Amino acid sequence: MKFTILVIDDEKNIREGLAADFEMDGYNVKIAANGDEGLEYLSRGDIDLVITDLRMPGTSGEEVLKKVTAEMPGIPVIVLTGHGSIDSAVKAMHNGAYDFLTKPLNLDHLELVVKRALKGRELSLEHEQLLTEVKQTKSAGRLVSKSPAMQRVNTLIQKVSDSKISVLITGESGVGKEVVADAIQQSSSRADKPFIKVHCAALSESLLESELFGHEKGAFTGAESLHKGKFELADGGTIFLDEIGEINPQVQVKLLRVLQEKKFERVGGEETIEVDVRVIAATNKKLEDEVKNKKFREDLYFRLKGIEIMVPPLRERKDDIPLLLNSFLTRFNSENGKSVKGFSKSAKNILFNYDWPGNIRELEHCIESAVVMCQGDEISSDDLTVQLNEDKNESQILIPFGLSLEEAEKIIILENLRSNNGNKSRTADILKIGRKTLHRKLNEYGLAVSDEDDI
Repeated sequence: MKFTILVIDDEKNIREGLAADFEMDGYNVKIAANGDEGLEYLSRGDIDLVITDLRMPGTSGEEVLKKVTAEMPGIPVIVLTGHGSIDSAVKAMHNGAYDFLTKPLNLDHLELVVKRALKGRELSLEHEQLLTEVKQTKSAGRLVSKSPAMQRVNTLIQKVSDSKISVLITGESGVGKEVVADAIQQSSSRADKPFIKVHCAALSESLLESELFGHEKGAFTGAESLHKGKFELADGGTIFLDEIGEINPQVQVKLLRVLQEKKFERVGGEETIEVDVRVIAATNKKLEDEVKNKKFREDLYFRLKGIEIMVPPLRERKDDIPLLLNSFLTRFNSENGKSVKGFSKSAKNILFNYDWPGNIRELEHCIESAVVMCQGDEISSDDLTVQLNEDKNESQILIPFGLSLEEAEKIIILENLRSNNGNKSRTADILKIGRKTLHRKLNEYGLAVSDEDDI
């Protein structure tokens, strides 16, 4: 890593001499003749260490030091002075200076101090990078993916996470909408604030309003005490409303007001409560159709759909299946005290070619069951749920993982030939290749036949 040093000194010979010396040591060097010029360089960024004279006309080195320690605490500052005294040294160190050196300078000693300071700077930068990576890992949560479709989802997550805009997550049941909501929350500035989840479909119409907005004592039969709702509990943080398409018209009106004004009243109450809550909602319904059918308010729909993130079904992101298999295998091995190492080729074929109508949730349950049932080192097709084997479309051609293009081509040709009862003309037509090409391929496979042969 090539560091950049800023030298601030009103003595031209000193600043240019130090610049030449540090450039010979391989550093990038910026020079400034006064404190104001130095602060201008610092405002542009990319400075890793500051060497500043303490006494200068205008903005002093002491003021530069205070500015850097207050606003750029990761940048070490070495203070130089020709008026060295114990009082000045103590004051500079108290203000956050990395070190205090007096003129005339011992360049060898200064170089050692600079190396030590930059080593600390490097460790600080590495720590920041590690924290960023940890945050990104947490934000990804269980979003195990490499498919282009899911990479687009990840990009949207990173773009919207630190904003206040409402997010609507759509997609089929089981695709991982809640995981996306987790990722948005964990990568936002509200990550350490409340994150309240409400599954709207699990609550009756009468309970949902009270659950979201709370109720006063005596608001209805059984309301024996004041109850704070989820919005009140989520103040300063985020609320996730799953299956938002299930809420009734009365709750829709109240929710719209919260989104517009950040205000509401508890059920049976008159006190207006103000909250700062970021709303993330999810649904497997097409809300635009619900709007057309007058089942969902159009104004609420557009409020919720500040940004829409559509999570694709698993059948459209099969590149992710190998990653998901490894992730689930590791997890369920740990949870069940097992040591299954992998999957047989036949099991992989079934898992890869199945359409997964229940999406990731169905795959997750399937692998959990298979790990429990497996008695050997690898999961076989027999360990998979019966439904997978029964539902497998026999008209499909299964291409195992890891085959070359040539090997895959051979399987396709022979399987088509078999399904056409050996009729080479029909097979060639289906494969859109010439009959001579088919004959040549069959000869290569050691299956040379005449035009009259029926194989």
